[in-house]
Amino acid sequence: MKKIIKKRIERFLVFLIASNASLFLLLAYFGKLSTNLKDLVFIDFWGRLCVYSLWFTGYAFYRKYLPERSFSRKVVIFVVCINIPFFLLLGYFDKLSIDPKALPFIDFWGRLTVYSLWFIMYEAYREYIQEDSRQSV
Repeated sequence: MKKIIKKRIERFLVFLIASNASLFLLLAYFGKLSTNLKDLVFIDFWGRLCVYSLWFTGYAFYRKYLPERSFSRKVVIFVVCINIPFFLLLGYFDKLSIDPKALPFIDFWGRLTVYSLWFIMYEAYREYIQEDSRQSV
């Protein structure tokens, strides 16, 4: 019984996170979020909540459901690695819109890119450095 309740709570939380992030991304992408200065604190909070929620959920999913050294895991790492220079090059070549209506979307994508870099660095540490230090003890 306890396991069933845990599963339902887990599914509800994943649904809540996915629907919240989807709503924020859709509103941000279509420029429907307010750019009023009073609303920016709320928009920034909501965007950070979505990014953190997606990353923690995504990373937990990655660790739990994608087996070590699998093709799927390599695809995820490849996509994450491609996103970092792609986002930075778009910014460098002034291809990202500076329209205030687009800023929440750009900010969201930028935060995702920063956490992508964190993810790659942590995975490299966990895979190569942490494993070696355990064996030498």
